[in-house]
Amino acid sequence: MGWREWFQGNTSQSYQSFGKKELRKILIGIGIATFLVICVATALGVNNMRYVKNVVRDQFNEEQLILARTSAQRIERSFHHALSDLVFLSTFPAIQYADRKHYEHLLALTLPILKKDFITEIVRIKDNGKKSFVVDIENGLSFGEHSFAHDEPAIHMSVARDVSLRGKAIPLETKNVEKDGNISVWMTVIVPIYEDAIDAEHPYPSRRFAGYLRASIDLTDMIKSVLSTVQSGKTGYSWAIDHTGTFLYHPEDDFIGENAFEARTRKNPNIFFIKINEIQKREMLQGKEGVGSYISGWHREIVAPMEKLIAYSPVKIVGLDRTTFWSVAVVAPIHEIEGVVSRVYARQIILQGMVLCAILLASLFMILYEFRWLSILETEVTKKTEDIKAYARELEQSEAKYRSLVESAEDIIFSVDGKGVIRTANPSTNRLFGIPENISLAKKSISEIFPGDKTEEQQRIIESVISSGKSFRTEETLVVGNHTLWLHFNYIPIKSGEDSPLVLVIGRDMTDWKQIENQLINTEKLASLGTLAAGVAHELNNPLGIMLGFCELLLERFEPGSMEYNDLKVIERHGLHCKSIVERLLSFARFSEERENICDVNENVRLVVSVTEHTLEMNDISLECSLDEDLPPVTCDPRGFQQVLLNLITNAVHALRGRKEKRISIRTRKKDDSFVEITVSDTGSGIPKHILPRIFDPFFTTKKVGEGTGLGLSVSYGIINQFGGSISCESIAEEDDPVRAGTTFTIILPTYREDTL
Repeated sequence: MGWREWFQGNTSQSYQSFGKKELRKILIGIGIATFLVICVATALGVNNMRYVKNVVRDQFNEEQLILARTSAQRIERSFHHALSDLVFLSTFPAIQYADRKHYEHLLALTLPILKKDFITEIVRIKDNGKKSFVVDIENGLSFGEHSFAHDEPAIHMSVARDVSLRGKAIPLETKNVEKDGNISVWMTVIVPIYEDAIDAEHPYPSRRFAGYLRASIDLTDMIKSVLSTVQSGKTGYSWAIDHTGTFLYHPEDDFIGENAFEARTRKNPNIFFIKINEIQKREMLQGKEGVGSYISGWHREIVAPMEKLIAYSPVKIVGLDRTTFWSVAVVAPIHEIEGVVSRVYARQIILQGMVLCAILLASLFMILYEFRWLSILETEVTKKTEDIKAYARELEQSEAKYRSLVESAEDIIFSVDGKGVIRTANPSTNRLFGIPENISLAKKSISEIFPGDKTEEQQRIIESVISSGKSFRTEETLVVGNHTLWLHFNYIPIKSGEDSPLVLVIGRDMTDWKQIENQLINTEKLASLGTLAAGVAHELNNPLGIMLGFCELLLERFEPGSMEYNDLKVIERHGLHCKSIVERLLSFARFSEERENICDVNENVRLVVSVTEHTLEMNDISLECSLDEDLPPVTCDPRGFQQVLLNLITNAVHALRGRKEKRISIRTRKKDDSFVEITVSDTGSGIPKHILPRIFDPFFTTKKVGEGTGLGLSVSYGIINQFGGSISCESIAEEDDPVRAGTTFTIILPTYREDTL
């Protein structure tokens, strides 16, 4: 029997059992019930969709607030770092005494730091109103005694003379500057200068007022370096305004330097920007933090009215007579967030309708076919369940995306309760404190990451922040493994919605900055020691000359071969030896503005060896010299070459400490008709492979604090390259091969030719 016959037979039986009227009533009842169920399900779906939209919207805005707060803190730190570096620069004697002999070199060394601080110009104004030097970060340095700075506002000198502002960097006015065809906002900063420093020429500082430094900071580039990478959602962006409502940064270049209350209206006069103007005026310009929404007339390339979500956080700026606030805002169109939820719930409502229709059909088939199609209903229910699970996975992925913003941060970020128990911690916390990433810090005490002597101090800070409800900043030194780290911590109270409040701790590794600061101080000390050494050598020469003169007179009074004559000869020989040592010391300490371009390699090698042979003997180091006597002269400054060779021998002596075989080899040879090769080898501990690419970087050193500045190889590299040569290094570390460990530096210099002058 076919399915058509089976269907007709069963339908006839149904009509015979129930009758036409009864069957019609049942079908109408099922239809009405199904319609009501569909209406109720749709209403519940719409309500759930609205609820989820509100939840997602609030959660998204809170995430935006974290972005805004973090960005504001980074901008505030960058700005204060720039001010601190300017104050630090003003403490150098070369700046305080306008000493051209030293500040050219000092400013050249600090140019990378000034660029990193987005400082575009520095002008040194003396107390008599004259400019001492002008530093244009992009175009270089301009030195010399200038005429009176008539273009300097009188308020600058008046502010600088205020004794209460001594030792501070004072932010003043801002101005719009055209840069590469666009407008940038620059801020003028004044740093008073007093003659407080001590050097060889000024052993007794006068403490008098000596003028000021005027610096220009490119606020637009500074803020852009932070905000250009901040993106909320798919197309969200961030911008910043100052205390007057002027855009310091905006993705729309035309807005930068313009008043925010006017720029939007000019771009789209058909939109009333009442809500965003009210947020800016009552919240952002007052230094408040919060979230909200407003109607905008465009978003990136889309020009149409739309609602946007906004989160904003203040940047505190301490000015001359008052504290003002900039504000950082992160915005995103609301349709991006709600659109995802709407699409998900639309699919869910459609699926619910389909399921209910399937239920209706199944009910009809149950009546007509005696529940033969129950499996179809089960299949549909299974399908709906899988769709709900897929939607739940999408929500989990969305939550994980926002969590990754914190977990991918390079700074330390963890939260802790009042009892010192860690609730959450990002991977950077494990990495910086030397804890394996597979070990979770959640539910562990802060004593797990802080040393014992620091745990009690951290607990007091956390309790103080919770009780006061105010943020707290501090710097700590921690020993992690074999390294000492300088960390800047920011403790922020947060409302967790739990019984006990939490503290959010954000830490930044400031070790590199501290090392640079210490190295700059050490470099200044070394320069003073060089001057002192030259002075001592000059002072020793005078009594040595008198001693040798009288010794020569006494020799004339005694017969050769007598005991007195032989004793005087011994005195004369040792006196001449001392004189030779002093003369060699003077040859290295003496500085000359004039440089030569021709250098006898072998002669200068012998000179450096004679100066260092006593040091090598004291350290039980053997020296091998293999010098090619047919070497042509090379193009190089002899004193510069001596400095390079002395740096390499000094480093070799340091590397040979603790080694059984202590040997230094110096070889010279003619590489070809155009170049001469000099190699300096040692059997020291060698340089590890991961450090070798960085040995010529300025301020990079593996020595302990006080033993090296990190400038020796960097200066040597610059000297050799200046004359068209090259310097390279090959090394085998002791941990890789203890037997063959050692380092070889190879210097290649061009031979001297008269046509190169």
